[in-house]
Amino acid sequence: MKEIGNPFFIMPGSALLDLREELELIEDVGASDTLERYGYRAGVGLIKSLNVKAENAQQLNDMLPQIWMETGLSRITLLEMNDNEIKAGFEESLEAAHGRKCDFTRGYLAGITSTLTGRRYEATEIECSSTGAKQCVHLLRPTEEAPVLKAVEGKSKFDMERGYSYLIESEDPYAGFDVFVDQIEHGAQGMYIVREYPEKLAKRFELRSGPFIWLSYERDIKYAREPTNIPLIYSEVKNFLDNAHGGILLISGLEYLITQNNFIKVLKFIQLLNENVAIKDALLLLPVSPQALNSRDIKILERELRVLKT
Repeated sequence: MKEIGNPFFIMPGSALLDLREELELIEDVGASDTLERYGYRAGVGLIKSLNVKAENAQQLNDMLPQIWMETGLSRITLLEMNDNEIKAGFEESLEAAHGRKCDFTRGYLAGITSTLTGRRYEATEIECSSTGAKQCVHLLRPTEEAPVLKAVEGKSKFDMERGYSYLIESEDPYAGFDVFVDQIEHGAQGMYIVREYPEKLAKRFELRSGPFIWLSYERDIKYAREPTNIPLIYSEVKNFLDNAHGGILLISGLEYLITQNNFIKVLKFIQLLNENVAIKDALLLLPVSPQALNSRDIKILERELRVLKT
């Protein structure tokens, strides 16, 4: 059988509305965030399947309306474009026509623009026709870009094979950070997920680059994520791995994730990450306290991951 390259299908508008209703029944207020993340990944996938790039602002200005016209979600007009923001107006929005905010559109727009430009954008809907505005207006702004640090010459102190996930069994609350920092100093792009306040960790270990997530219920902190929202955390990690070109991920706070969810749910999360790490030739560091988990759970983790002796 002949292999089909980059297959895709067109989803009718009614299916998107049905998906929203299902999510609202399951997640209630979390449905809009899930739709945005789904839209972002759909936008990334679309541009990757088309295999196109916008090399400059003029090309983006030409390409974005043409690509969007084929989506059937709405009619787009680029109202403003510069290095710091892009403002786009949408008329006849499929989502807004049914009295909803344009959450899928918001993510789809950010995913398309980010992949076209190679620069991560976030979209915010500042006006929506579902609330009486003449048209829906979305504002795209690039996320903060980490400074590019000069890599340390020479071989890394820790011998690890890329494309694998490593379990670090230790009672040290900062286990794994020495490995993580060493990899960053040798040129790897890094992301860390922690239970401790990340700005304190950044000062302690001089972490000057890379995205991070704080496992916290604090809603007023931009980089805080509720530990029970595993899908959101996974989505952000996957986006990092997709763009980091062999990056390194550190999750310090596994025990906290387990207490806030359950071991099976967190294990599935780790298994998904493990698969992505293998595909992207990346590294995953997973410190864990053997005394905080039962021996059966430790054995399961040891079967899923490589054990790193530090």
